[in-house]
Amino acid sequence: MTLAFLELNDIELRLWQADHLVVSEPGWALLTEPAKVGQQALDEARLQPRLANSQFWQALSTDPMPGATSVARHHADLAYLQLTAFKNLAPDSEFVVCVPGHYERADLSLLLGLMDAASIAVRALIDPGVLLASKALSATTNLLYLDVGLHAVTLTVIKQGAQLQRSSSLIAHSAGYLNIIDRLANYAAAALVRKSRFDPLQHASTEQQLFQQLLQPDYPIAILGQGLISLHHEGVQYDVQLPDTDLRAAAADLVPDVVKAIQAASNGPAEVLLSHRAQRLPGLVDSLSLVPGLVTQRLTNASLVEAFTGAAPELMGSNSRNQLIYSLANPRQATAASAEPSSTDHSITHIVQQGIAFDIATSSETTAGNFGLDLDPATGQWQLTPGDLSIALNGQPVTEPSFLKPGDVILTGNQTFQFIQVQ
Repeated sequence: MTLAFLELNDIELRLWQADHLVVSEPGWALLTEPAKVGQQALDEARLQPRLANSQFWQALSTDPMPGATSVARHHADLAYLQLTAFKNLAPDSEFVVCVPGHYERADLSLLLGLMDAASIAVRALIDPGVLLASKALSATTNLLYLDVGLHAVTLTVIKQGAQLQRSSSLIAHSAGYLNIIDRLANYAAAALVRKSRFDPLQHASTEQQLFQQLLQPDYPIAILGQGLISLHHEGVQYDVQLPDTDLRAAAADLVPDVVKAIQAASNGPAEVLLSHRAQRLPGLVDSLSLVPGLVTQRLTNASLVEAFTGAAPELMGSNSRNQLIYSLANPRQATAASAEPSSTDHSITHIVQQGIAFDIATSSETTAGNFGLDLDPATGQWQLTPGDLSIALNGQPVTEPSFLKPGDVILTGNQTFQFIQVQ
């Protein structure tokens, strides 16, 4: 069975097979009978604004929604309809899905349930920041990934060591593309009124044209809204081009907050991976260039699928299904490790409890209530995963999976465990 790769970003949900882009669809729905999703819905969103919905991927849930119908009762139903369309485009494939950074466990569980209902076989859910970091080959310890959707700007923090490990993800701003598009549309309308006494927002057809041109995710100009806008009404063409002052004004209360969020998350020198969508936010790249100790790496719209292509052999080699991948082997560390002689291997072999050493390969099940021990196939290292009880590793609280080395000590409740290497 082949792998299909799906990116869930409501500006552009993109589906690839191998390195071929099968389709790019916006995350829009129209609550007609029957409901419409994707480009078909966006094509009519401003013609029937009361029936339009673009929030179902951002706020994925089974809560009743306004305008519900018998087919679409809540956001999860709309997501299911769009997933079904993707299934039909790759009917004999297993899916690897890049999930939005802000999704929590409940969102991921609901997503897996929807994909199962749509008869989509899922090989893995993967964090896009971690996947892109595996291709970025950054030498910076603090690595961040910034992306933007229709309704939010997300920032993912990635720890760089033997593994590229997602440590946290946050919403850097609760407004996204759509908020800026609304402002740019109003600026464009005001400019046309001044120029030709024509207001495109007074006519559904020209309002639709205006929003569709502003929403194009692959617009050839790097800055959002910078291109020439051409509208047609009753045989007349109306052209307008927004000045840089309008573009920056549209993002004036968004960009400073995003920069502050990056500074707070980086906590010192850092590198930010900027998605091709984030780069289009007016003024963002210039603002980030003024932050001391901050390096930016500009990704292209092909960076994600290129990173997936590099990781695909490992994913194909695994027999696991429905994996949640928040860490990947660090190619920089793997290259360095392969150059070292085997005598420098410091992997642990035994766990010591009350003075007795047990083979770690047979001991993880007995401690599963407190913590889990898993052998990472990519690095050959044992990884500690927190369990039901709070634990401390070398005196520090542990909330995320961590790799272990000889001499590490775990304290959980009144029990102490030490990890050693027996040669």
